[in-house]
Amino acid sequence: MENVIAEVGRKPKILFFDLEMTGGNVINDDIIQFSLVDLYDGVIFNKYIKPRRCKSWKDTEAIHHIKPQMVKGCGTMDAHKAYLRKILNQADMLIGFGIENDMKFMLKDHLRVGKHTIIYDVQKSYSRIYSGSNNMPSLQHCAKYYGCPCLGDIHNSLTDTYMTAYTFIKIYQLPMPDWLQKVIEDNK
Repeated sequence: MENVIAEVGRKPKILFFDLEMTGGNVINDDIIQFSLVDLYDGVIFNKYIKPRRCKSWKDTEAIHHIKPQMVKGCGTMDAHKAYLRKILNQADMLIGFGIENDMKFMLKDHLRVGKHTIIYDVQKSYSRIYSGSNNMPSLQHCAKYYGCPCLGDIHNSLTDTYMTAYTFIKIYQLPMPDWLQKVIEDNK
């Protein structure tokens, strides 16, 4: 056995995530897209979600292009909670980009990670790597810095999750997983 501190009997559950919401107000707005990607297995959850309260979100629709008719026939967050709770509770690490507000929306919907789960914000690490300060650059800026190719439409939570995974992998010089290599090839 090589020099190791500890040996884990299973692959760690390392998840990347992103959300799109009707707006930024945790009290009045809702999650309308939720994506989770496993470092080793690829996409494990990617759904549009029917909001409970909001019927229109023109300001954010211009950013993420999710229209009310796209979520009209979808399940509400309640339809997905049990599955999401199980997945999040099993996570060893949950990774996102600029996740502070996302985490607040998840808590509002009673979605919590396990008590030993490491929560990691790539934006904070990248801001220190790139600028040496705590300014908060965009995901697009970070992705461009690391040479991330086009992986789909920006501000779609799945594309943003792919970009977060790509930048994390580049920052820590991890091997590119097959599923992400396929996403790259499919978007050429």
